[in-house]
Amino acid sequence: MQRGKHLFKTFRQTSRPLSTAHQMGERYSFNPSLHWNPEVEDYFTKAYGAQHFARISTSLARPSCYSCIRVNTLKSTTDNVIEKLLKILRERGQEGDTIHSSNTDSGNFPEAIVESKGSSKRTSLDTESISKCPFPGLDYVIFIKGSGPHAIEYEQEEGKPLKEVIVSRKCAEAVLRGAQVFVPGVLACSAHVEKGDVVSVSVAVEQPDSEGGWGIGMTRGTVLQGSQTDPLYCERSGLYIGQGTTMLSRAGVFRVPRGVAVHMHNRVYELSSFNDLLEGEIFLQNLPSIVAAHALDPQPGERILDMCAAPGGKTTAIAILMKDQGEIIAADRSHNKVLLLNLAGA
Repeated sequence: MQRGKHLFKTFRQTSRPLSTAHQMGERYSFNPSLHWNPEVEDYFTKAYGAQHFARISTSLARPSCYSCIRVNTLKSTTDNVIEKLLKILRERGQEGDTIHSSNTDSGNFPEAIVESKGSSKRTSLDTESISKCPFPGLDYVIFIKGSGPHAIEYEQEEGKPLKEVIVSRKCAEAVLRGAQVFVPGVLACSAHVEKGDVVSVSVAVEQPDSEGGWGIGMTRGTVLQGSQTDPLYCERSGLYIGQGTTMLSRAGVFRVPRGVAVHMHNRVYELSSFNDLLEGEIFLQNLPSIVAAHALDPQPGERILDMCAAPGGKTTAIAILMKDQGEIIAADRSHNKVLLLNLAGA
């Protein structure tokens, strides 16, 4: 695992002095980059060409601008799920006048799933839309388009530093996909943060340490000073993912084991959250995983061994494609992953 991290990527941080408004704008932004192992970088540069590989590296440092949902066709239909999702999005106030369902064909597919380019200003063209997957045989897959990246104005009182929260990488990845900031994901927080305060949220990314491992360079509960003398000031530059309102005080965040710590209301990437939504009818899953199960073409009555089964997406997809008739042996490499798999099958 450690070797894999070293081979693939670390985020490159900058530590230059910040004195101008432009530099402050760069600091309070989301502008991650990838730093590859030199041998790996050289290999891919030769394979893809420098320009193409640079685009790949840029894309890998940013989240997708769409969500992919697989419909459980044993319990519902794609059209019924789309109708329910549209209703839910309208109730959330995200629909406006522009959210629409679509049975789009492959001619519109790229526009339905790729990241929007150009101005970061939010417009009606950036709001979410719902469409069926255009690929033959995958009409049980739904795309919901989000938007981003968006420029965020991080407001602060004159002469006072921003109130901030630092979250783990895994937490930040979930936030960039529509989740709230939950208590276990909070690593550090400014002093004197009370419930209801507006805070800026940044991400702590693992860095190589002196012992050859990886770490974030802080202990959970660290107090952020917010000034340039703060030891963690430079580390979070360019890694701000949005703003939110605290649901707990600083003391509460590090005292309770669960719950929402920060309700995000302004994000760099806007996507809907599907946590506990239409449970049993839909499964949030990346398209490549769905395609893997589809390409297997499982048939009723077959026996299938899934040796990389957690958290259960491909396993349940195979069961549905078999029309729940057959045997699937699902296994994974750790106890915790098997627990996740059990939850998916519950």
